[in-house]
Amino acid sequence: MSGVLLGLAVLVAMLVASVGTALPASALTSTIEDTDIGNAAGRVAYVGAWIRCAGCTPPTPNTSYHYARDRGAVAAIRFTGTGIQIYGIANQSGGRVSIAVDGGQPTVVDTYAPTRAPQLLRTITGLTDGGHTAVLANTGTSNAASGGTVVTFDRAVVTTGSSEPALGFRSGLPWLSGVWANPNMIPQNTDAFCAFRGSPCDLAHVFVARDNWASIVAPSFAQLNYQNWPGRLLISVPPFPENSGNSLQACAAGAYDTNWRTFGTTLNTTARQDSIIRLAWQANGNWFQWQATDAAAYRGCWQHIATAIRSTANPDPVLDWTINAHYSQLPASHHPLDLYPGDAYVDSIGIDSYDAYPPSTTLAQFNQQAQAEGGITWLYDFAQQHGKRFGVGEWGVASGAGSNGAGDNQSYIGWMWDWFQAHAGQTLLYDAYFNSCEPDNVGSNLNQPPGADCVFTNPRSAARYRALWGGAGGQPSTP
Repeated sequence: MSGVLLGLAVLVAMLVASVGTALPASALTSTIEDTDIGNAAGRVAYVGAWIRCAGCTPPTPNTSYHYARDRGAVAAIRFTGTGIQIYGIANQSGGRVSIAVDGGQPTVVDTYAPTRAPQLLRTITGLTDGGHTAVLANTGTSNAASGGTVVTFDRAVVTTGSSEPALGFRSGLPWLSGVWANPNMIPQNTDAFCAFRGSPCDLAHVFVARDNWASIVAPSFAQLNYQNWPGRLLISVPPFPENSGNSLQACAAGAYDTNWRTFGTTLNTTARQDSIIRLAWQANGNWFQWQATDAAAYRGCWQHIATAIRSTANPDPVLDWTINAHYSQLPASHHPLDLYPGDAYVDSIGIDSYDAYPPSTTLAQFNQQAQAEGGITWLYDFAQQHGKRFGVGEWGVASGAGSNGAGDNQSYIGWMWDWFQAHAGQTLLYDAYFNSCEPDNVGSNLNQPPGADCVFTNPRSAARYRALWGGAGGQPSTP
């Protein structure tokens, strides 16, 4: 099960039973019943303790529905069409169910009712005519009147021919937009950055600890601190713990597969299967212990990890292969594409690109660097050729890079905005600003006040970023 299978957030908003509008009366429709189980189009895959209720009240078209009581139980409905209506059963023990399609705005629906009755959970229209996935997840919560946390899936009615507007994201942008906002990995700091910029964040970028296997593959602060955060996680994970005698070669031989199957299970139990996983990022640099001195071992390691995660996570997360921009210290060829794990294993291709090594002091320099090998446009074109989504997981101005960075360069903010806008609506999946002001770091801070642990500020860049990401959408970057 590969591909971009998105959705799943909890506690976003409490909506009434009939969410959205009816599907067009003239549209062609087909029905996916709760008993159409599988992973292909026109089927539903259940993860967790779902129970079939056959012949129960109220009557349903196929005299059956499925229900689950536990938080994190997921039903993934794969369908082909332009719209979907999802039905369940409201009841006295009804809980709240989170529903999303292809990474669109997730909705939480309250399924409590004083008497058992059919319920239209959500209507979604305006999808591109093609393959999609709807994800229903039990949030483990309910209102005070309910006697439990039961959520149900009865059936889905799929349509083609809808002309309703397309889905959007929390940020209001046509791509997922977010931030790495703090080394403490707490949602309050993420939300503070989003409030500063003036628009909600779709993504929170988090890094797991790298000191032992449990901190990498078991539920950790990366998932638990953001347990009820309504956006999506961008999780950077190393291929193995540091300083523990691990190696790319052992990884490529399958020595760590069991650990990575645990990681897939962790995504299920923490209800974060919709995460974007930046696996073994920046291996073309020479600063991490998974640096790709052995290109074949790196590729093999990546492939083993991807296969192991997909064997247990359901739905699959987005597995993202990310390089560092510009010059590649590794592999020996200095060509980063020699590290590409292969189309069968990668869902999204990403780049980390700062205004440094080298900086962009003019638009001509920015464009030249973007188009050169290791540049953002160059790698985007590669992703396009291979049918992959694209993301920028770390980017920012670089006041902490000395003469190798352009400092408080508001123009760089504008040029990046123009680049994102130019590639929106194509295969651009996400951007996440890297907001750092600590000593010995890149110095990209936009919103944190100066202090003992915050030595870099960029007021001009902050104002430009806020003007663009905060609601001046669609406007060119030129001040």
